[in-house]
Amino acid sequence: MSRQTESSFLIASSRRALYQHLLSGAATYQDLGSRILRQMETASAFRQNDKVKELARILSNIPISEYQLAAQYHLVLCKCRENEYQSDALEMIAERSQNYKAKALISRAAFDIHKGSIEEGMHFYAEAIKVNPMISDFIKASTGIATLKSREGFSNAALRDLEKLVPVLRYAEPLTLFQALNSYAVELSEHGRLYEAHTVLARAVSSPLAPFYPELQATLSDIESKRKRHSTITISWPESGQALEDELPEDPLQRARIQTVIDFMNENLQRSISVPELAKIVNLSSGYFIHLFKAEMGIPPGAYLLTLRLEKATHLLKNTFLSIKQVMAAVGYNSNSNFVRHFKRRFDVGPSEYRKQAFARHLPLRS
Repeated sequence: MSRQTESSFLIASSRRALYQHLLSGAATYQDLGSRILRQMETASAFRQNDKVKELARILSNIPISEYQLAAQYHLVLCKCRENEYQSDALEMIAERSQNYKAKALISRAAFDIHKGSIEEGMHFYAEAIKVNPMISDFIKASTGIATLKSREGFSNAALRDLEKLVPVLRYAEPLTLFQALNSYAVELSEHGRLYEAHTVLARAVSSPLAPFYPELQATLSDIESKRKRHSTITISWPESGQALEDELPEDPLQRARIQTVIDFMNENLQRSISVPELAKIVNLSSGYFIHLFKAEMGIPPGAYLLTLRLEKATHLLKNTFLSIKQVMAAVGYNSNSNFVRHFKRRFDVGPSEYRKQAFARHLPLRS
């Protein structure tokens, strides 16, 4: 690498010492890119966003496509940790990158799940597994699928899937390892296997890397609280002689909770809505809320929300002159490809054609 090229990297850097270290002994762009990528992946695993952004910026200047895509992927993750979700960027990375295709699909799945699109999340996790991913990506996608199964009420299948992953977890990167262990412990806890759940997390929390993953301690504290409650047997009778609400929920109460959530959905279609947010509105756990919603409405909350978004989109297409992009934004989509795909799946035509057909049906005939 020439001195002029080396200088161009250092001039743009706000961390001269760091880049002098990275550039030292790097004979080719390939050497430099590999070195920076390793540093960036480590920083990302420890959630050091500022360092990731700095390394990604220099990596994006290397004239090798895979390194530029890797840099963009890690910048998308940084934005995600700041509550900004760039789904279109992930789609582009998944289309163009070989090494980061699975990672981009997995992150895309997580984005959709956060927005309440369970079906889409499952789709992208499955697509990630199809591309023959590295072991950590396989574990991450498989853990995601198991978590979705649990949310949809298939908790036994979810636990079996997570148990199958245990033998290979030792090969996973730290971030993937701790996320998988956390999910496994949560599922064990939901099945009443509190001692096993506690053992799994106690070992994880003892790791010197654990302070970078505060969710481990939060889950462990929750499990310890459950163990304390289970160790004390109390019998109480309601003074009124009626069953306690949490033990025998009545149908009117269930319907009131579901209607409250549906009203909230309708009032907030223009923005991202997550299942945990909906569950919190009616003071329920995410798992029980999904079970209750599905029992009352026949479909999961994510699927119902998607239906509301698309119904509102058809209303706007038929009754306003908003552009397709404006309609898309009004019903909570920030990805045109997602909006068109969902719309076609539901109505067999794209939004533009749907509007043309709707206006054609209602225009008066000219004499």
